[in-house]
Amino acid sequence: MPSSRLPKHSKPLPNDVEQPSPASKQYLEGFPRLSALTASDPDLQVYRRFNRLASRNLLYLQAEILDLEARLKEFDAEDLELASAEEEGGDWMEVKLSARCWEVFRERAEQGEKREKERMGLIKELRERLAEYQDALIRQSTILNLEHPNRRVRGAITGWFEHNRPLVGHGRNLFDGKAKYDTVAIRTAPDQDRLTLFLQNYLGYLFRNRKMKKDYPLDWDGMYYFPETTIKHIVSVLSVLLSAALLVGAITSLYYVEKASSLIGLLAAFTTVFAGSIGLLTNARKVEVYAATAAYAAVLVVFIGNNLPGRS
Repeated sequence: MPSSRLPKHSKPLPNDVEQPSPASKQYLEGFPRLSALTASDPDLQVYRRFNRLASRNLLYLQAEILDLEARLKEFDAEDLELASAEEEGGDWMEVKLSARCWEVFRERAEQGEKREKERMGLIKELRERLAEYQDALIRQSTILNLEHPNRRVRGAITGWFEHNRPLVGHGRNLFDGKAKYDTVAIRTAPDQDRLTLFLQNYLGYLFRNRKMKKDYPLDWDGMYYFPETTIKHIVSVLSVLLSAALLVGAITSLYYVEKASSLIGLLAAFTTVFAGSIGLLTNARKVEVYAATAAYAAVLVVFIGNNLPGRS
């Protein structure tokens, strides 16, 4: 089953998507129509992150916990003062027992002893706030690790939204201004090389599925769907042809050149083109680019040294 991609489109409407589910009927304006669009393709599952609100929520929870911590320290200081005054009488023994034995502390709190009851309430509130705070931290960490939608996908969904304005009220401004960059993609495309991205962004419309046009709701006009496998096959063919051309072309050129300085110049030129093609058209790491370039140059050097007449 092909996955979806959204190439760049020159119209103000969204860009492209790939292989949608049938959508021959129209949808009610509003959330039904917007949800039908986002559900039509996995790449369109784009939502707001609300990073600023999430940060503020964490700060509020943090402040609440700090306040509870300060109150707990006050209780501890008072208990220490009472426990240190043994010779003066009072309830220092109960204070010490409550500090060392949970069962005694719980029993006195259940019996309605003021200090223990207040402390127990504080502990339970602190426990709830800590759990809420830690859960919020983990959730925010998870959200931050989710990737942003790529520019093409973001342009598709926000372009359609701005053109059609399916929501009213505050929802009308869902992707306005900088909010369009405060987004998260539920499903992100696998790491792709630059050649694939170029074909998707600028030439995707050439591979669109025209037969499926009739299944789109009318307000999806301007969007087009195409199978990712087509792009993958084209990239594979182009990669093979480019690799063969760089190797065969270099060997052929070197074979017909006699002048040593020209040989060195051609060797440097082809090696540079090879390294550039790998660096620009693939996602190879630097070390991989260096290794591939060294191997390519070594092949050409061996060819010059062993296979051309009069050279050793």
